[in-house]
Amino acid sequence: MAIIIRRLEVAFLLLFLALVAACVSSFSLNTHQVLSSSPLSFQSSSSLILRLDAKKTTKQIKNRNKVSTSGFGGAAVVPCPCGSGEGYMKCCGKLHSDPSAYASATAEQVVRARYSAYAKREVDFIVGSTHPLNKNFISDIEHWKETIRMNCYDNFELNSCEILDETYEGEGDEQIAKVKFVAKMTQVDSREKTAFQETSTFERAGKNIMGGAWLYKEGVIETAPGMPEPKNLDEELKAEEEEGEQETSDKE
Repeated sequence: MAIIIRRLEVAFLLLFLALVAACVSSFSLNTHQVLSSSPLSFQSSSSLILRLDAKKTTKQIKNRNKVSTSGFGGAAVVPCPCGSGEGYMKCCGKLHSDPSAYASATAEQVVRARYSAYAKREVDFIVGSTHPLNKNFISDIEHWKETIRMNCYDNFELNSCEILDETYEGEGDEQIAKVKFVAKMTQVDSREKTAFQETSTFERAGKNIMGGAWLYKEGVIETAPGMPEPKNLDEELKAEEEEGEQETSDKE
């Protein structure tokens, strides 16, 4: 009886070992298949990543090679609003950005620059080129600038300042310049063309003020040929300010 039991134990042991061997063989085969296929999958993923990186790199290089059309580069080729035919930065833009260019400019050039300043919303230049004795000069500079920003011909396209006449009287610091011109503009929505004629007077206020540049002292507005009665923007701004102050005073 003991011999029979011993033989059964050996048989079960052999059967167990056979099953273990079969499992190990199957595991090895599957592992080999996985390892054999893995390099291809990894290579495909790597190739995809490399292609994506290459696209990104190419795009970045293209973006770096693009020439900017904004800022100084773009402004240099944009036609100047005054209608001179020159690029903005070769014409009025120089006076707007370079104090020395403004200081050495003629009265005609200042007229053009002031016209372009309204088109470009160069409020600092509009204020800086106004004579302190101009009747519309406001001592509260920041408030004055904000008033101009709110009424800066935004509903019009300004593209032509036609100079009719330029004269000079006197000498040195006492010299007076007068420039007659026609300011032309187009209403943005209706495309209606309008214009006004003005004779502007310029004087200097000494070397310590804007480097001795010509400053807008006053202007006489006239009706441009074929146009309705013009409106003086400076006087309108002054009237609106006085009206606003009056309303504030009434509320108090």
